[in-house]
Amino acid sequence: MLKFIQYQLLDDAAAQLELEKSVAADIARNIKQNIAAFRQNIPSLLEIIENHNLQQYSLFCTKSGQVNIVNFATGRVFYGPEPLQDIQTEFSKYCERASFISLDTRTEVNYKPLPAKIDTMIVFGMGMGFHLTELVTNCRIAHLIVYEPNADFLLCSIQAHDWAQLLETAQALGTQIFLQIGSDASSISQDLSELLEYHPEINEIFLYRHQFHPVMDEVFAYLLKHSGDRDKLLATRPVFHGYHASTDYVPEHAGNTNNTYQIELAQGPKYQLVFERNMAALASLYPEIHQTMQTYQCQKWHLVLDDNKNCNLYHIERHALLYNDLAVESAEIVEYFTNHPFKDDVVLGMKTVGKLGKYLHFRTIQKLTPIFEKTLLSQSKLPNDINSLIIFGVALGLHVEELTSNHLIHNLFICEPNLDYFYQSLFVTDWAGIFAKANENKTRIYLNLGGDGSNYFYDLMAQFYQVGAYALADTYMLTSYYTQAMQKAVTDLRGELKVVLALGEYYDHARYGIAHTKASFNNHNLFMKKVFPRQQFKAQDVPVFIVGNGPSLDECYPYIISNRAQAIVVSCGTALKALHARGIKPDFHAEIEQSRATYDWVTRVDDPEYLKGITLLSVNGIHPDTAALFKQTLLCIKEGEASSYIYTEGLKKLNIELASLSYAYPTVTNLVSNYFVRWGFKYFYLLGVDLGYVDINKHHSSLSAYFKNGGTEVYNYQATHGGGIPAPGNFLEFVFTKPEFDVSRKLLEQVISKAGHKIEVYNCSNGVRIYGAQPLLPENILLDDLDFDLSTEIQKLIDNTFHTSLENYGDSIFSAFSMDAYKTSMDCLLDIVSEKINDREQALNSVKKQWAFMREHAVKDADMTFFLMHGSSNYLAGVLTKIQANINEEGDEFVDAFNFVLEIYQDYVREARDTYISKPLALDEITVMDLFQ
Repeated sequence: MLKFIQYQLLDDAAAQLELEKSVAADIARNIKQNIAAFRQNIPSLLEIIENHNLQQYSLFCTKSGQVNIVNFATGRVFYGPEPLQDIQTEFSKYCERASFISLDTRTEVNYKPLPAKIDTMIVFGMGMGFHLTELVTNCRIAHLIVYEPNADFLLCSIQAHDWAQLLETAQALGTQIFLQIGSDASSISQDLSELLEYHPEINEIFLYRHQFHPVMDEVFAYLLKHSGDRDKLLATRPVFHGYHASTDYVPEHAGNTNNTYQIELAQGPKYQLVFERNMAALASLYPEIHQTMQTYQCQKWHLVLDDNKNCNLYHIERHALLYNDLAVESAEIVEYFTNHPFKDDVVLGMKTVGKLGKYLHFRTIQKLTPIFEKTLLSQSKLPNDINSLIIFGVALGLHVEELTSNHLIHNLFICEPNLDYFYQSLFVTDWAGIFAKANENKTRIYLNLGGDGSNYFYDLMAQFYQVGAYALADTYMLTSYYTQAMQKAVTDLRGELKVVLALGEYYDHARYGIAHTKASFNNHNLFMKKVFPRQQFKAQDVPVFIVGNGPSLDECYPYIISNRAQAIVVSCGTALKALHARGIKPDFHAEIEQSRATYDWVTRVDDPEYLKGITLLSVNGIHPDTAALFKQTLLCIKEGEASSYIYTEGLKKLNIELASLSYAYPTVTNLVSNYFVRWGFKYFYLLGVDLGYVDINKHHSSLSAYFKNGGTEVYNYQATHGGGIPAPGNFLEFVFTKPEFDVSRKLLEQVISKAGHKIEVYNCSNGVRIYGAQPLLPENILLDDLDFDLSTEIQKLIDNTFHTSLENYGDSIFSAFSMDAYKTSMDCLLDIVSEKINDREQALNSVKKQWAFMREHAVKDADMTFFLMHGSSNYLAGVLTKIQANINEEGDEFVDAFNFVLEIYQDYVREARDTYISKPLALDEITVMDLFQ
């Protein structure tokens, strides 16, 4: 089902390398003699053999010492762990029940034992080619036609198989071999017609399918369906579209490739009892899912008993079985995941983040890297107690049952896009028992069913958002089966969660956020009210131009200028320098980062008077040096951060409530869209909000601070961020984006969707498509003239929707916290993490003490410890939990690893304690001025 290459490799890399070397000589010999054989027998293929570069498939050596084929783009293998045995079993079954068609005679069945002599055999799929030798040596075939759409398989076969012997045998037995390399058999009618021109006596044609393929399967089914109808088979020119829906996906060499299976539905009291029990559990716990399943009719996949009387899933059109052996493959998934749980870990792949690399938190992550690489990634096992597990794919679900019976999973996220699979699993898997155990243990199970996987990010983040991004530090991911849609969804999610994790709060971010927020109060910055007056303000009906710094901004300047008097213009981040260069002064400028790097970027506009004519929009953590550059600063609270909680809770006690923003990240455009929707505006035009690029060398506006005056980059953007990934374009078929931009796009779409008909959004940028935003070329923007003074109306809106005179509250709220209490608590935490451990039990107690310490300090009003250390503690405790789960009873190198992390944790606590006590209100000092030297 899953068939990842890792399942077939030795865990010992050195031993695996020796295996690879052992077959290298055979491969080299095969290549040499096979090329000579093709030169003599089929010279027309020499150009392909000599010039084709492998693009998707290649050979590898299994741990049993046999060669196999792997799709190196996905890591999935073609055959099982014993390829030669697979092929022999497949051929033996085919000999007993060979598929065939007749050109003129209709028959009740399209199969019979393979005769000793036949006119024509059509083979779909080359694989490694061993089945071709079986056919040629066991049956006298006059014409052997092989369709293989991908030339990679021909090259793999030449490396793995003895074609010299095959071609010699074929010649001796009078078999003509026609290799249709690059053809998916969609020209079958024409091909058969040509063959019959030279051999009109042919009536019966045997079909051997060695590979499932979206188009070849449709051809295969068409031939069987129209057996006996010469016109349909030869005269008609059918168009084959192929099975490309994600719910139609079948592994290339799944069960029943040879089409010998006879359908036996899995039905009867035993299955019905399991179904009824599961449906009752769904009715109680997931009533909406129960209602859907109650009337559900399967589309393609049916529950059957295979030849071994095991439950299986059968695709009724492609005649494919999903499993080769349900019990074996389910156990294999669990066993491999239990022994290699970090393949999809987003935390262990986390790197030091650019300019933030000097922060204590990221310096600590750098110190932990050796542990990740040496111990966790290579040797660790799945712990018995798991905070969060995301399972992508249920199929028949036995692996889910086994995992939940062997592990305590506090938060289990199950994502299954194929409703056929989940429905059929209700007859096989004890979901009622899984739900009952979760209820007994007070754990949670989230079912995300249907769709294509594109909404996983929203659904999972809704849960993680409640507990903080660093809950990801103890989250595992398991992919149960493969489809292209599933792979894309999982890959996208991993990238998105990494972005969110990078934005998660930790000590440095928390301490500077608290200091900056206090400065914002002291410096008379204004905070938006949570509740506005009910009256409608004229400014709220004025169109808002949200101006990003994407490369298409270069084409938008004339349209911003021509509509300047009819719209509110908001510059986002680094777009400000580009607007200044064109003589455009925005009404508002927005920044989201709290580091002082924003000061360096803004002051690339060397025009203090220009800046003093603009109002800054941001959130509470904005750096005070940046805010001081502008005329005035208008702030909202950014939800989910320590500084936000401290000051909003302090003000609530005084009956003062501030407006907050949920998704004001990861780009400034997200802040602005959230901000203005919250502020009551209705009409939005996105200009230069590309969230991607057509050309990697033109990644931002050419007039922005990303480029020097001569047009050269201030730093190598591609080397830092990569070349990008394709995404649907707003005006073009596709453009390139990166994970941070893709998260930004999805959150923008969420804002638009939630606002519904209250807002209108027009995307005038030549970047990614943003669903919910109407594509509109900037030259087609048509705005009415305003019959009022815009600046007056904006100020009237500000006066009515923002608090004034909050400057005294910053000091009073902060002063309620005791530095002595903080020191005492940090000393206590230091004592906890200073206790070395000698075995698994002590390690478990250490982690429990850390979690208990944080829970206890979450309710201490005068103590800053929880607010400063919560995110960092979550992260480090998550790492320790992963290590603790792998310590043997008698102790091993994981004990050393655990103590090593504790030492790093001690350094973290000491530095966090001492630096904060010495300068609790220090401001961030990050600079990026080196970029501009």
